[in-house]
Amino acid sequence: MAGNRAGRLDATTLAVMSNRLDSITREMSNTVVRTARSTTMAARDFSCCIVSAGHELLSCPEGMPAHVFGMGPSARSMAELQPGFAEGDAFLHNDPYIGNSHAADHQILVPVFFEGEHVFTACTKAHQVDVGNALPTTYMPMARDVYAEGALIFPCVRVQAGYHDVADIIRMCERRIRGFEIWYGDYLAQLGAARLAERRLKEFCAKFGIGTVRRFVRDWLDYSEEVTAEAIRSLPSGRIEGRTTVDPFPGIPDGIPLKVTIDVDAAEGRVVVDLRDNPDCVPAGLNLTETTATNGGVAGVLCVLNSMPRRHSAIVPNNSGSFRRIQVLLRGNCVVGIPRHPASCSLATNTVADRVHGMIIHAFTGLGPDVGLAEPCYGSPPYMGVASGFDRRRGKFYILQIASGTAGGPASSECDGWLMLLVANAAGMAYIDSTEVQEQKNPLVVWDKAIRPDSEGAGRFRGAPGNVCIYGPRFDPMEVHYFLEGVVNLPQGARGGQPPTGPEVWRVHGGEWRQVHDTIGAAVLAPGQALVSLSAGGGGFGEPLERSPALVLEDVVERWVSVDRAAQVYRVVLRGDPSRPETLQVDEAATAARRAAARREDPGAGPRHERAREAWWAAAALGTA
Repeated sequence: MAGNRAGRLDATTLAVMSNRLDSITREMSNTVVRTARSTTMAARDFSCCIVSAGHELLSCPEGMPAHVFGMGPSARSMAELQPGFAEGDAFLHNDPYIGNSHAADHQILVPVFFEGEHVFTACTKAHQVDVGNALPTTYMPMARDVYAEGALIFPCVRVQAGYHDVADIIRMCERRIRGFEIWYGDYLAQLGAARLAERRLKEFCAKFGIGTVRRFVRDWLDYSEEVTAEAIRSLPSGRIEGRTTVDPFPGIPDGIPLKVTIDVDAAEGRVVVDLRDNPDCVPAGLNLTETTATNGGVAGVLCVLNSMPRRHSAIVPNNSGSFRRIQVLLRGNCVVGIPRHPASCSLATNTVADRVHGMIIHAFTGLGPDVGLAEPCYGSPPYMGVASGFDRRRGKFYILQIASGTAGGPASSECDGWLMLLVANAAGMAYIDSTEVQEQKNPLVVWDKAIRPDSEGAGRFRGAPGNVCIYGPRFDPMEVHYFLEGVVNLPQGARGGQPPTGPEVWRVHGGEWRQVHDTIGAAVLAPGQALVSLSAGGGGFGEPLERSPALVLEDVVERWVSVDRAAQVYRVVLRGDPSRPETLQVDEAATAARRAAARREDPGAGPRHERAREAWWAAAALGTA
């Protein structure tokens, strides 16, 4: 390892121990998936991790970005608020003002002791089906403050002592949380995962010895910092700015303009992300918490570093060592910053958070022609709405987070967008619900799930297309809460790439389709009615005329792109029967002629970005980029 110092563990031991921690964390995740009761957990809207006694994130190989950064600050809150914590304790934490993401994410924190010494904290964080909000939804975009949300807030309270539940806390949840038995099953799953990690981590300490474990924590974080610094050195130095705007919102008619200034010091291997020049907190549930705002900066930079050309796997570990090289500057009482109680942060894991992430990865395209990405999809249409109603089969109320679709990821300089992104702060980690299981567990019918044709952001590499999802109630009325974003201010392409199609919602009744334009949706559906959710795609990267005709043909065969769009946007001429995709072929001569004609109309349209790439890499080779 570069920069080896006396007393550092050898590379083999470091690799073995880090992979052992990752295997424990993955075992935690498998425990949650296999034992939880809600479809939210089945869709993997949760994260598991291991934090050091010094409250630094050590292992989170499969966590959602929206969850990850707050794990260390949450463990620090445990130590500050509960200084007498002991073996057998567990803590329930969802306070957005002291380390958590938003009230809907419940964390279970278990301090792990070995020979009487606190060595780790095992953490699970999961989005709940209900947290006691005033409305049957975990998202309250219209809440003017935390009181209007109505959620139960647990500022890192002891929920177990001596390995037994604190009954008062459980009773509070029983009285306030809808579908309590679902919540309690998920609580047990999270707790079980953390207790499993407790056992495994004790075995880990016994196997390697507490002295070696202490050295490992130090060396693993130092190594991760070095890897991150080296990755940053592959970037050109410079200052870049990014801007984006959240769509108009009830009470905020001009939307929320956002700005970031990023300083890259390649020689020092450091990046500073300045988010202070943004509006104050707004009287709505859109404000970010300190951890989700910080995560937006950290995750955006890591996304760029792990997406650089000719990198086929993530190279920067996801831990606090890596985070040391990325400084995120925030200010108090800012919509992207440090909220003051009682500002509402109900949507702190998406909307503004997704915009911040997209703004940052797009801003990096200003550093060079092969750096950064286009903007990702935005919005949370009904495919990920919160549905509730009465289930006559079981004679009781139900509530669930739908996950019957996805949305499109952004393109980069060398690959198309990731199809299963969902939203930026899920980063492709979430799963789509099984339709069969969903319909068995809840009184609804899913009529269709499919790719949304012609919704991609066109480019040399295209953004991923969006998704179509249609569902409705089976027996009795169903209430669905959702919200739209990225309708007015579409995700932007990069380097000549085009924006995708934005999200849409339609309502179907008696064969009649009617588009619904509400930004904040609260639909009540009767049997026979359905909601149609059309999610957004991701932005494209590079000129569409530079896209390989073979890739365009492949998209047409998959029915992701129509023959007409292939001809009009990509200028690709296809021969064959469009109703029989297997007969289609690219007419190379006609395509070349059509693209040449398009370039004559706009002489720079095709080659300008390719020339810029060649010039930039030539300058980089000479050290002048």
